[in-house]
Amino acid sequence: MVEEQITEEYTNHVVPKSARKSRSQVLGSWSGITSAMAFVYYGALAAVLAGVQQAIIGLVLVVICYSLLGSYSVRDAVRWGLNSTLLSRRLFGHKGAAIAPLLVGLSLVYYAVFEGTIVAVALQSYFNVWDIRVWYAIVVVGMLPLMLGGMQTWLSKLNWVSLPIYFFGVTAAVLFAGMQVGWVGDWSAFSAAASSTPAIPGWLTVFVLYMGIFVLFPETQDAARFAKERDLKFHQNVTFGWAFYGVAYLFNGLVGIAIVGFAGSSDEVSESGVVQGIIDTLGLVGLIVIVVSQIRINSANFYFASVNLERFVGHFTKRGISRKAWVVLISLVVFVLMLTNVFSYISVALAWQAVLIVTLVGIMATHSALNPRQAPEFRTHRLKAVGPGFMVWIVSSGVGIVLLQLPAQAPVLSALAPMISLGLAVLLYIAVHLAGGSAVKERRADPVRDSVEDLWNVRVECDSCERSYVAQEMDVPEQGQSVQCLACQESKRDLEDAALPR
Repeated sequence: MVEEQITEEYTNHVVPKSARKSRSQVLGSWSGITSAMAFVYYGALAAVLAGVQQAIIGLVLVVICYSLLGSYSVRDAVRWGLNSTLLSRRLFGHKGAAIAPLLVGLSLVYYAVFEGTIVAVALQSYFNVWDIRVWYAIVVVGMLPLMLGGMQTWLSKLNWVSLPIYFFGVTAAVLFAGMQVGWVGDWSAFSAAASSTPAIPGWLTVFVLYMGIFVLFPETQDAARFAKERDLKFHQNVTFGWAFYGVAYLFNGLVGIAIVGFAGSSDEVSESGVVQGIIDTLGLVGLIVIVVSQIRINSANFYFASVNLERFVGHFTKRGISRKAWVVLISLVVFVLMLTNVFSYISVALAWQAVLIVTLVGIMATHSALNPRQAPEFRTHRLKAVGPGFMVWIVSSGVGIVLLQLPAQAPVLSALAPMISLGLAVLLYIAVHLAGGSAVKERRADPVRDSVEDLWNVRVECDSCERSYVAQEMDVPEQGQSVQCLACQESKRDLEDAALPR
């Protein structure tokens, strides 16, 4: 079982305390996300949308908000060893909770396309040969072997080795760009764009823009479940807190503004403009920095996408696909999506993603705030298929998507769609909670937990798969005496429901 889960990363199980990693391993694995070229691009885009001053104010507010939400996301994941899907089951039901891994998995596939495309553009820009589609294929095939590792075997080592190259590389790009133009640059384009909604302050425009990256919060839980409880404060402040977001958003955002501005290419800020700015200032070294940074971020994208999509399929099929097989499949999907020119629909994708993810996170954060000491219920036989939180998500995200489609009729409401959806999700879930809505069934008997004193250190064999897992996740179906692990609870549930008399 241990050998199998080193590869499968406890995707459908509780992470036992014996499998928890040191703070440096968790930090190293997660730190790859700081090198997303998307964050550099967002900084330059924020300056175009709101002006440099308002963009910086917005970035600071984003770091503060994300740090607080990041700290919350870590707590239950570390304490219970649960991923975002299992933590959301009490809210959405054991089937309804499938929306969490689906949204996270698809969002990260999109980001993998974005970051992979950045590398292809950089390679073509530097070598100036071949069609871009050839570079897409080279990037996907070349990166695939590096994407197969997980948090327990590879990500930490990869990221600690590559971190200095990324950090000092982008810093050098800013310094060299500044020296080349005398620290002046062409900042004329960095004033609020005419297309921006005048009724919305610039800093709020930036804040709403970054709400499209709320996907980091369920990702945080997927990574934090491997942390040790004694390291909780460190991870809340550093790994997933203000230190991380200070580098990921504020540092990268300022780098994006500076590189494009100093390089004199701010007439029309684009993803390729950021790439070209780095290559123009550092040449071959700049190309290496881009390739290394994208390997770092895509290793995280592929890892979290694979575990989430494996988890999603596991909700509905008896036999799923292994995590490594998912990595290969995702690579094929990424290549196909690259051919569609992801840059052409980035703004639309970010807007839809923002609405769908912020409502999910808002519901989870609200539940945690209303029930700070409540133990999560994640065992399948004790949950309804769909909980009230799922309906709240449908309504609130539906309202947001409708508003997104009305930029001409309701420009202010359309621009604030993610924030309106978030507020609606919070209010509706509070109403559902006060009304007593719950996805948890009324079951008094708990044979496994009642008979085991140490739920974290005692292993219990599953009668279905004949593997042993910590007693914390084991349960007995409502009808029958067999003991099942979490993965088998889900796959066997449909068979048991079908066998019940109608």
